[in-house]
Amino acid sequence: MKPTSLTPRPAVNLPAILSLSLLLCTCLACADGVGWRTDGTGRYPDSAPVIEWAADTNIVWATELPATANSTPVVVGDRICVTAEPASLLCLDRGDGAILWQAANEYTDIAPPEQLADMEQKQAEYDQLLKEIGQTNRERNKVRKQLQDDPDNEALKTQMQQLNTTVRDLQSRLQPYLDVWYVRPVAHETNGYASATPVTDGAHVWALFGTGVGCCYDLEGNRVWARSVGKPRNGYGHSASPILADGKVIMHVTSLQALEPLTGELIWEAPVPACWGTSIVTEIEGTPVVLTPNGYMVNATDGTVLAEKLANCTYASPVLHDGVVYFADEKGWAAFTLPETLDPFEPRQLWQANPKKDRYYGSPVIHEGIIYGVTQAQILSAMDAATGELLYEQNLTMGRGVCYPSITLAGESLLLGCDNGTTVVFEPGETYQEVARNTLEPYRGSPVLVGDLLYLRGLEHMYCIGAQ
Repeated sequence: MKPTSLTPRPAVNLPAILSLSLLLCTCLACADGVGWRTDGTGRYPDSAPVIEWAADTNIVWATELPATANSTPVVVGDRICVTAEPASLLCLDRGDGAILWQAANEYTDIAPPEQLADMEQKQAEYDQLLKEIGQTNRERNKVRKQLQDDPDNEALKTQMQQLNTTVRDLQSRLQPYLDVWYVRPVAHETNGYASATPVTDGAHVWALFGTGVGCCYDLEGNRVWARSVGKPRNGYGHSASPILADGKVIMHVTSLQALEPLTGELIWEAPVPACWGTSIVTEIEGTPVVLTPNGYMVNATDGTVLAEKLANCTYASPVLHDGVVYFADEKGWAAFTLPETLDPFEPRQLWQANPKKDRYYGSPVIHEGIIYGVTQAQILSAMDAATGELLYEQNLTMGRGVCYPSITLAGESLLLGCDNGTTVVFEPGETYQEVARNTLEPYRGSPVLVGDLLYLRGLEHMYCIGAQ
């Protein structure tokens, strides 16, 4: 199905494409494209953005988007690629924010016509079962509370047993639908289905949605392929973004899969459990290696697992800097020095530390020997990247909201966002020095910078922020 063209497409911007080529060359070692946090590090040391903005201040343009999403924008030449709920890929003009094209990738958009009737029926049956489970669970909660006040009530005990039996029966009836590729999995309302960020090689763009559908488009909006690559089973949804490595597109839903970029055919599959965060890529002895948030290291050429369960990022992504990979998690932070050889492949733990114990949804950033991380509850920690020594902790008191965005190095400043729309700007260093605090609409993705311009995907708008 050809996506709808909303505005005339601009002429090719040759200087912008040359700039993109330079950007691709300076990305994370061995990664073949531009994706989440541009190169996975969240570092833009050569940028010179404004540090103050608001709805009426330093907004170059703002484009209303068709639906929300938690993903991060991807800049490719004179275009920006973003996602929207539940499974749409959009392309915007970087100069004025005009939507050039958008393409839907729901099951009905990619399935053979002869399957549509069966798809609608099975989805309706599945939704009805979920509704009945929800109703029964609510009733169980009421009875459970009554039993707390009257624990010897035999009638309530019998009722609870009956409700437990009903839930087990409904869940068993639900199981067969989980293997049907076109029955939409359950996702938490905050996460949704469009939390993963696209990735591009400058000619094509790949996206992965929480429905389990992966897809590839050229930059004119023509679909190259779209298919199911596996459905999330956790009941909360999916957020791991696709990456490019060794000429393959890597997608991680229920396992780590390497796909042929222009056909979507499976090249290899590694038994790596599902992750919320996005994997990163490095190179060892000339061989590209995928580092996953749950501590697996996989040879990108053939899918061989080189190491497993070294450490874990439950929600965030690891970061790689100067041959050291860092993991930030509520159960503890860890740093590993990567080996110089594949055989033997023996990563060495550099340090382990325990800063604030809480969920880290946003991924950390490293600058000048310091690693910065923030908890969901707005506690910022700065640690010595070489030793794990805590330099400071700061409660940011940003108001009601959760820190989902990852910390970003923007020129000489660090940006830290909250989903209530607040962004704190502070200076790198061994002490906390705040320099600005900005408010815009709520957002959960991370900012992206090109030169002196900052691009931010709000829940309702795409923004270009710069001096005005």
